[in-house]
Amino acid sequence: MVESRMKSSFQFLSKLVKRRRKTLFLVIAAVSITILLQTLISIWLSGNNKIHLPSVGTIYTLNVEVHGPKTIDWGIVYPGIRVSRTLDVTSKSNIESLLIIKPMNWVFYDSQGEIVEGPMNKTSYMSMTADLNETLMHPNETVEVTLTLKAANSNEFIDFLIENDVETFSFDILIYLSKTI
Repeated sequence: MVESRMKSSFQFLSKLVKRRRKTLFLVIAAVSITILLQTLISIWLSGNNKIHLPSVGTIYTLNVEVHGPKTIDWGIVYPGIRVSRTLDVTSKSNIESLLIIKPMNWVFYDSQGEIVEGPMNKTSYMSMTADLNETLMHPNETVEVTLTLKAANSNEFIDFLIENDVETFSFDILIYLSKTI
């Protein structure tokens, strides 16, 4: 009985396929083309989303000593991703003072090495923070400071990078001691 039903079902499907062969072929072709196009578009978009920016930060100091190089190679910075670097800072002051760490002079460069004129407030695209900023330091004290750089993951920033062919950027890091009041 089961064999008879299976045979009957198979015959029914066989007749249906023969009658609707053109329709089935069109449906299968449309689905296959749609899947292929979606795959190709996904591959293309994933390739365009790999925006990255090599960068360097130059360190300037006053009343402190930073151990190591005077530039920080941030490596490749991707929009939306944080990159951290650690450095040792020693007070050269003879009084207790506040450690101040400020990023400044952000400059973007295009593929020709030319400076790209960007928005007046570039810090809306880029930010650098320091974990011990405004920390009280004693004379000759050494602290380990972690600097964290982040590039915005906004459409506006990514459009700015693409439209201006931005390939790299640089900025200065001012590290100094300020007298407490």
